Amino acid sequence: MTELDYSEKTLTDTLITILEPCEVPLAFDYHNRTVDVRPIAAALLRWGYDRDSLADDLWKRATDSLKKIEILRKLLRPCDVRMVLPSPESGFVPRRPRTWQEVRSKFLQSDDLKASVISWTRDFYLDLLLTMMAPSHTPTPSDRSTATRNQTTFRRKLFDRDGVVSLIGKVRDIPSPRPPPGTTYFSSAALQGAHIIPFSASSHAELRKALSIFAGQSVETLSTGSQINDPSNGLLLDPTTHSSFGSFQFGIECRDKIYRLRKLYPDIDLPEVLARHDDEEQLLFGCKSHVVPGPSSLLCNVHLAIGYVLRESNAFQTILAILQDEEEFNSGNTGGDYWLVTGASYLERKLRGLVASNYSDTAGPDEEERLGKDNHVITAG
Repeated sequence: MTELDYSEKTLTDTLITILEPCEVPLAFDYHNRTVDVRPIAAALLRWGYDRDSLADDLWKRATDSLKKIEILRKLLRPCDVRMVLPSPESGFVPRRPRTWQEVRSKFLQSDDLKASVISWTRDFYLDLLLTMMAPSHTPTPSDRSTATRNQTTFRRKLFDRDGVVSLIGKVRDIPSPRPPPGTTYFSSAALQGAHIIPFSASSHAELRKALSIFAGQSVETLSTGSQINDPSNGLLLDPTTHSSFGSFQFGIECRDKIYRLRKLYPDIDLPEVLARHDDEEQLLFGCKSHVVPGPSSLLCNVHLAIGYVLRESNAFQTILAILQDEEEFNSGNTGGDYWLVTGASYLERKLRGLVASNYSDTAGPDEEERLGKDNHVITAG
């Protein structure tokens, strides 16, 4: 017999409870695929960098009409009757005599509330998860010289900070001069400046908006203008490791100013350079110069948290397949109805990120105010 649940829950746990598996389908169609909403939404709420910010944003979507607020008012009661606003601190209990199981069932009987959860999840799937894994923007001919100059400066600053041997993989850059005697390295390659938050964020307003909600603070000044090419947003990696980092096979965790390598898929065959490292191995950036900023702890941890969401939601492999289809579409290797669907999905994703862009080294726009909290109320009455 299932135990009846009347317990108090935070706003985040309330939403996770509503998203628990049941017979009511929650899904959206994208790119010839039906995408299950529950594992993605639950992973965002469980593994997101700022779980409360994400929960507040979903709650805002679920309370954007009087009709939806009225349904929720009948299902939920704030734990603290003195609280006017729903918050992670106050949380909710089911309105008696309902249990949490009945709250979930009633919530999912509302087409409007279901649509709120689906649209919220779809937005983060396209604007955050898929866009972060997608190849970075290729500059047009008119701005290519500026972009190349910026990338060269970005890479040079990383060499100034970490030297000519990558911390991850111990790969020596060629054709740079040999490192000082006693420096350990195992192979050589042309090292690249890898962006922690991809360069495409500088021209993708929806990605920056999703990142700000995911991080619980504005990332506008960290991902636009000259800041996108700041060494605090960079790592020095060989091409193979750069690709693995961009596809979230590993990340870097920073706690108390200590950086550690985190392998997100330790059971799969990783590139040889990554296999040289133990999971949670400490990384010491700035071995050549402490004047050049080290990797931003915020950006490293946000990138790692996105990797956890991709892993725990099982969205990683699906997005890889979508990106492979897009690559074949761009090369003209698809045809028929599949070509039409692939092209339509690809066009939608590109249009979502379409915004006037500037690839110069000018300063980015002023930072937006920290995201305001939801002001929809569910009273205790």
